[in-house]
Amino acid sequence: MFKKGILIVLDGYGEGKPDKFNAVANAKTPFLDSLKGNISLLKTDGEAVGLFAGEMGGSEVGHLTIGSGRIVPSTAKLIRDEILSGKFRQNQVLLKVENYVKQHNGDIHLIGLMSDKNVHSNIEHCYELMKVFATQAKHIYLHLITDGRDCGSADSLKYLKVLRKNMQEIPNCEIASIGGRLYAMDRESNYDRTELAVKAMFDDVNGISNEEIENYLTNQHKMGNTDEYVLPTHVQTKEQFSLTENDYLLFFNFREDRLRQIVKIMSSRPAKIATMADVATAKTDILYPKTVVKNTLSEYLSELGLKQVKISESTKYAHVTYFLNGGYEPPFKGEDRIHVPTIKIDKFNKTPLMQAGKIADETVEAIKDGYDAIIVNFSNPDMIGHTGDYDAVVTSLEYLDGRLKMIAETAKKYGYFMIITADHGNSEQMRYPNGEAHYAHTLNKVMFAVVDSENHKLKPQGGLKDVAPTFLDLMGVEPNKFFEGTTLLK
Repeated sequence: MFKKGILIVLDGYGEGKPDKFNAVANAKTPFLDSLKGNISLLKTDGEAVGLFAGEMGGSEVGHLTIGSGRIVPSTAKLIRDEILSGKFRQNQVLLKVENYVKQHNGDIHLIGLMSDKNVHSNIEHCYELMKVFATQAKHIYLHLITDGRDCGSADSLKYLKVLRKNMQEIPNCEIASIGGRLYAMDRESNYDRTELAVKAMFDDVNGISNEEIENYLTNQHKMGNTDEYVLPTHVQTKEQFSLTENDYLLFFNFREDRLRQIVKIMSSRPAKIATMADVATAKTDILYPKTVVKNTLSEYLSELGLKQVKISESTKYAHVTYFLNGGYEPPFKGEDRIHVPTIKIDKFNKTPLMQAGKIADETVEAIKDGYDAIIVNFSNPDMIGHTGDYDAVVTSLEYLDGRLKMIAETAKKYGYFMIITADHGNSEQMRYPNGEAHYAHTLNKVMFAVVDSENHKLKPQGGLKDVAPTFLDLMGVEPNKFFEGTTLLK
């Protein structure tokens, strides 16, 4: 018998060891707690989501795996494997960029996130590109984006030390700017932030000296600006440069969503642009064109003639639409989307409720409107978790618990089942063992619970690839033969 369903992703809501800084365990969340006697625990890291073994998952790979019903190898893994095999240097787009700057005696500007966590980038890819252009470009200018979210809050100093060692072998390579990801990687249309990053990269002529970078970062940290919030600054180079049509910008981040704004702005500059991924907002030379995953959950629901809606605020809107749909941007037939604009704020712990109230209200309305499938993302556990503010996370979770209960009551009234799960952990670990604030995702498993009028027994373990098959099983429709995951129902 067919039944309508709701899939709710609590972004960054993991199940970890109870301790005094596990916000998930300690928050007063009676509704969520009432479900945990009958849950599956899902693996969200490493090979379970197409990453390297032991590597933490993220929202992109999490939603891609959920929506695809299978494990999709990550771009990070593909690039790493090609670097090791030597195939990377045979990439036709990379060869095109090499030949262009060599023939035109141009500069190459390498722009990307200093991180080795494979969420948005890997600094090892930057090292390889430095070697590639050592004999091809007149100058190699590095524009470094500090992380502080997917790794430690001051890890930039650690990465900088290794980077400088790599630079010793490449005399034509210099650091030209440095600044936090809040500015260069904004994706919420805060163009004033993006412009500050671009100004530091290409328009300032003063800034700091190369020898002052470590002190600058240390002072920023002392002021409370962890790596994510480091104010962008130009770094003086031996020769003052200006972009010309002989130059190339190469963005080495392989994840596209946080590149779209800055690439769009830079597309008006005279230099040519190459990107690891297809950013869609500007014409670029793409080293790794996107591969759209076909026969996803959303595409299958559309083929069945069912009506679906995706609901999220800006912070995770791309994940519940583009990534969940296998990297396919336009809505499928019968798919509606509700985008709730995120409150414009520099640090989300200042507004811990975020837009959870509006998202919950939109979800209730979608139930009343009779959609067959409703897919929702609440980003509070992840976005507040990234601030390292334990109290703010607890506040957000306690509020979210009440909104989820309201949705569940409406779902029951209108005959819907509801799945509650997550894409990865975060807010269940707010401190490292040494007491330092923890800002990153975790390797912990996440809950998978079913709220329904029927009592469903669940398998104890599973993976994100099993979410979509279970959703279809609860709907009572034919399984998608392209899914590799299996139902979590016993």
